[in-house]
Amino acid sequence: MIYVRPVTDDEQTELKRMTRQEIGRISQRAQMILLSAQRRTVPDIATIFRVSRATVRFSLRQFEAAGPEGLYDDPRSGRPRKVTSEVEATLLHLLEGDPQQVDARYLATFWTSAMLVLLLATQLHLHICRNTIRNGLRRLTLRWRRPRLAMPRKTDPAKARKQWEIVEAVIRAGPSAAVVYADESRIQTLPLLRAMWQWVGQQISIPTAGSNTTRAVFGALNIRTGAWHYHVRRRMKKEDFIAFLEELLTVYPTQLIILIVDNYSSHTAHDVADFLAAHPRLQLHFLPKYCSHLNPLEPIWLQMKGQIAANRLYGSIKLVLVAVDTFFARMTPAQALTWAGAER
Repeated sequence: MIYVRPVTDDEQTELKRMTRQEIGRISQRAQMILLSAQRRTVPDIATIFRVSRATVRFSLRQFEAAGPEGLYDDPRSGRPRKVTSEVEATLLHLLEGDPQQVDARYLATFWTSAMLVLLLATQLHLHICRNTIRNGLRRLTLRWRRPRLAMPRKTDPAKARKQWEIVEAVIRAGPSAAVVYADESRIQTLPLLRAMWQWVGQQISIPTAGSNTTRAVFGALNIRTGAWHYHVRRRMKKEDFIAFLEELLTVYPTQLIILIVDNYSSHTAHDVADFLAAHPRLQLHFLPKYCSHLNPLEPIWLQMKGQIAANRLYGSIKLVLVAVDTFFARMTPAQALTWAGAER
């Protein structure tokens, strides 16, 4: 009969740990050694674990030679990686460029996994499947995601001068003048999509209208008092902007109005300049170009659309306008200044 050599207390403790914490063959081998130490024969152990007697004898020899450490498997080399470091470097180089720069026959403007598979096969004679390419790109911390639109990084060379002109105009006008920022935004019957809580695997579908109807909302915020005025028009043309200026003159019938706007085309039209010349009480000043973030009305538009238009389909543009009226009726001057970043 073949039995394992006497097992020390430390070895028995380690073997018991291995039976509890190791998995697969390692745990099984530790149990074989403990059973053999209890004078169970090789045929009995083979029957218990449904393995060959040679397998049991192999475990006993490994324990005899190296103790509990001998029961572990030697490291295996495994299947060789197809996406080697050289292939990874090639993939990174390709992804940083334009496909049409590599081959003018490509009509695509960015790389897909299928295109990378084809290129590696035709030019480097490497036959790698798409899943292997994807896994290799993930190891390089790359993910397949949509990019985002970004404003061009331009700077108005007259930025400082325009900002100082606004400051000087406000100082000259004195505390009695109305300092008003104005802007326009577009509302529509097509719902805006925003993130929301959803059940996993059950993406919510937001219905859309058969046709999209839009309206222009002109808004004006008195940065000193928080007073808000808005006017709805069908479009954002110069005629619509002039109509909004006429309304502001009625809102502030006697005060000097310092009106600050961006450089939208309807604001700089010749007809607008003629209207301002006929109404000197209304002084128009322009923000620097490429600086829409300087207009405090942008956060107000964002709040309005997020609260009334996100993930909701209205039956008509009239219902959308009712929601706009309700939103602005609830917006207090203090709230408007807070959203605009001009808390008093």
